[in-house]
Amino acid sequence: MKKLLLAVLSVCLFVVAFGAVEITYMNYSALPSHEETLKLIVKEFEKQNPGIKIKLVNVPWDDYFLKLSTSFAGNDAPDTFEINYENFVEYASDGLLLPLDSLNKQFNFNANEIFAEKAYKAFSHNAVQYGFPEKFSTVVLFYNKKLFDEKKLAYPTNNWTWKEEMEAAKKLTDSKKGIWGVYQPVQFWEFYKVLTQAGGSFITANKASLNSKAGIDAVNWLVDKQKLGVMPTDAQAGGLKSEDLFVAGKVAMVHTGIWMFKMFRDEANFDWDIVVEPGMESKGTHYFVDGVVASKNTKHKEEAWKWIKFLTTSEYNAKLRYEKGWELPAISNEKYLEPFLTENSKPANKKAIFESLSYSSLPPVIKGWSALSDIVNKELSDVALGNKTAQDALKAIDIEINKKLGK
Repeated sequence: MKKLLLAVLSVCLFVVAFGAVEITYMNYSALPSHEETLKLIVKEFEKQNPGIKIKLVNVPWDDYFLKLSTSFAGNDAPDTFEINYENFVEYASDGLLLPLDSLNKQFNFNANEIFAEKAYKAFSHNAVQYGFPEKFSTVVLFYNKKLFDEKKLAYPTNNWTWKEEMEAAKKLTDSKKGIWGVYQPVQFWEFYKVLTQAGGSFITANKASLNSKAGIDAVNWLVDKQKLGVMPTDAQAGGLKSEDLFVAGKVAMVHTGIWMFKMFRDEANFDWDIVVEPGMESKGTHYFVDGVVASKNTKHKEEAWKWIKFLTTSEYNAKLRYEKGWELPAISNEKYLEPFLTENSKPANKKAIFESLSYSSLPPVIKGWSALSDIVNKELSDVALGNKTAQDALKAIDIEINKKLGK
């Protein structure tokens, strides 16, 4: 006890004599609804680390990366900042981020004991760890138990493949009642994941490799749902989004993200649950992950490391996020997850969220990565409208992406 008091006193004397170290933290996700939540996390961190102060810089998403790149160009980068996976790769490859491996070792931090493995590896580049995963969302298969019960069908399981999903979708579709079996958007963000499920890959040996059996199967899996009448066309949907159709009881299954929990809890007047999305050759889960990193040139490396570790791994942070509904921390420690997993709210199968992390499929990333979605969406739209075959669309995508890759 005496040693502890002396240690606390020495920290206090240091702070008085030299002032606390200030760490800037630039982020986008606190806006617009969680500024106060982030302030509470900062307050607790500063309480546990009296020699460090956190200066928050909250920037709206639409302005964030312009402001961030400008700060680097002006040699005024924040000590620490939030970043999504797609942009992380570009910043890491440009040598702008602080490597964390030596600091992990210095503080005896074993990341594998707390982070979900794939979430952690998402912020590694060329075998060097540059960031900690902060929070994640996955896409799962939501299903309406009432509609399954009416058709006397067994509920989906984590063992389902595309075959079982399509068979159920056909049986659940009731055109007279305006009910469709399933909804899965025909778009880039679904395609890259479905490609993984089909056993394919987006880029192989630094070249686009979509024109393959797996690629064709993936395109057809998405567009055939409308052709077979188990998914509404835009006209049949009447301008309603997939989540609106699900809440209205017009779609029995929907592929969407866990961010829809609140809406479905508040608005759906039927029982519903979730499972890991069906796969084919393998499983693949659409996975969004945000991380926190430190600038390579920060003058306070150890303090920056302590802050981003606390922000991503502390029990206080995890519990507060659950309470405030601010997405989910990317951790695997069951002790931290228990409040969420055991709470009496839908979905019942909350474990599916974390099971889906085992199958997470990260989006392909190249410089100027946002162009990928535009290229893929245009071609998928042509196939859905019957203007192109899947093979012709994939050939066109390969050509356009390889141009950007300099191939």
